[in-house]
Amino acid sequence: MLGQMFSLKEFEQTRTALRDKVRVTPLLFSDALSTRTGQQVYLKAENFQRTHSFKIRAAYGGLLAKLAEARQHGVVTGSSGNFAQAIAYVGQELGVRVTVVMLERSAPNKVEAARRYGAEIVFCENDFAVRTATVERLSREQGKAIVPSFDGEGTIRGNGTLGFELLEQLPAAEVVLVPVSGGGLVAGVSAVLKQSSWRGRIYGVQPEVNPSLKVSLERGEPTTVPNAATVADGLVANRPGKLTFALAQQYVDDVLLVSEEEIVEATVRLLEEEKLVVEPSGAASVAALVRYFAGKQPAQKVVAVLSGGNAELGRLTDMVKEHRRQQTAAPVRS
Repeated sequence: MLGQMFSLKEFEQTRTALRDKVRVTPLLFSDALSTRTGQQVYLKAENFQRTHSFKIRAAYGGLLAKLAEARQHGVVTGSSGNFAQAIAYVGQELGVRVTVVMLERSAPNKVEAARRYGAEIVFCENDFAVRTATVERLSREQGKAIVPSFDGEGTIRGNGTLGFELLEQLPAAEVVLVPVSGGGLVAGVSAVLKQSSWRGRIYGVQPEVNPSLKVSLERGEPTTVPNAATVADGLVANRPGKLTFALAQQYVDDVLLVSEEEIVEATVRLLEEEKLVVEPSGAASVAALVRYFAGKQPAQKVVAVLSGGNAELGRLTDMVKEHRRQQTAAPVRS
């Protein structure tokens, strides 16, 4: 059943449906990161995507799969922020009423962006089980179709469109690094890459404080880890989905963990050296690049997926100031 739902043919059909709806984002060669790590580093800049994250791919894929039902009663979903913006945008374009259940701690800039695109926001306490229960309750009470933010057939197939772009932009890529929350992006991209003629390795990347997919793969089943706060507010799902776990188990080579400090440093370096505004969640792939591949021989062609650019300006400014303060305070080594 899994093979039928997520065959390369199914992904190709979704790409055709989304061809005029999502941007083909640039793959940028990074001189600075290549010099620093000794690898040939490319950045897949999903921060240039519509609504500034890869989630527009998932939103179109998920909503188009349920369009008739959605237009009749509307849709409801749960999101940390980027999917909220994306599905609100898509709903506005397709004439669908959108309700998003968000945790109380969700980033204010992402909440306001979803509202600007016309979404109704319902807040719940900071617990993913509560968020899921609230989505299901609203669906029952109001007849709304549920469009999962990461664990849905349509959303995963939408995410897989990024994999086709990588195959066309850099077929010789040897390593692909993908930030992971619930696992929808790495599931879709890995399924496309590994079912094609590509023979490289693909890694998910998670914060050390939220290793949900890493723990799940080690235990052989979807596993819930404790809720944890992280600077990467888009990588907070504390349990992978059933579908995303199954695909990751089949196609993902491993999950790499990075610290909060490494994520912050990657975010600041992307801003200062690459002139790219990338939110910490999207910069996690660069953090893994530096931690696990710097100096590794032989040199490889490595793609770091920058999954989103919806950084809150004040927070980003504070990160830069604190990073510079720590650099200044660090002792000079003779």
